[in-house]
Amino acid sequence: MSKVASATIKCTESELVLLINSLEMTTSAKVPCVEGGEWKAPYKTLKADLLSIRNQLIEHKRLQVIEGDIDGQSK
Repeated sequence: MSKVASATIKCTESELVLLINSLEMTTSAKVPCVEGGEWKAPYKTLKADLLSIRNQLIEHKRLQVIEGDIDGQSK
């Protein structure tokens, strides 16, 4: 059984977008002397996870607008 630690990280939506953009630039880089691009795999996985979190955040905000729930206050 592998021991994996996890942490809760709080960040704003704009910080999340910056992380995603940074990972996109990192994984799109062409590195001379490195073939295959296996080093990119963990970065691509992290980017996919962050995109999923961003989509969940967008959906949550969309549902709040539909329900008229602004700043946690229902109408």
